[in-house]
Amino acid sequence: MGGLGSGNWYRWSARPVVEDGLVLDLNRLIRQGNVCPGAWRSGSLTWSTVDDGEYVASIGYQADLTYTESAWMRLRYRRNDKPEDYRVDLTTTRPNFGGLRWWFICPARGIRTAKLYLANGGDWFASRQAYGMAYRSQNESRADRQASRAHKLRRKLGGHAGFDQPFPDKPKGMHWKTYFGMCEEIVYLENASLMAAAQRFGIEF
Repeated sequence: MGGLGSGNWYRWSARPVVEDGLVLDLNRLIRQGNVCPGAWRSGSLTWSTVDDGEYVASIGYQADLTYTESAWMRLRYRRNDKPEDYRVDLTTTRPNFGGLRWWFICPARGIRTAKLYLANGGDWFASRQAYGMAYRSQNESRADRQASRAHKLRRKLGGHAGFDQPFPDKPKGMHWKTYFGMCEEIVYLENASLMAAAQRFGIEF
């Protein structure tokens, strides 16, 4: 495998966005049993879209957390038609409330991080700081933030994102007051987003 200097850490004219990349959340991997403190595990991880479950990407991995002082996770996948195969060291800290908290050691920065990201255009999983990544909200206009919030509420109701999508039926177990309140908020946010976008382009109503 190539050294860290051979990877592409930054290829963007603007800051890459966290939500557009793949993420490895170590705490989540432990909760789901993919990685197990005190044991060795191997398998594959798959990413899919939230709305329709469409396949996005997958990687193979091995993880040895038998000993805290020498724990690691090995990642294997193809990126831009090139095989990637490298090991990420793990470490632990002891919170004040007891127990152990596990961390990745970023391959690029050498810092502790609970999550590693594979940004668009990048080759290796690394910390958000290594890629200089921003959250989408940091790059969004007011209209974009309002639209994103409306789309999130639509998905929470079990529907699909999009101004032209019909309102989903009330989810089972949800109170009608809650349902109508969310629908009203969606309408408000979508109208406000359209108005803000129109003003940005000099359109008056």
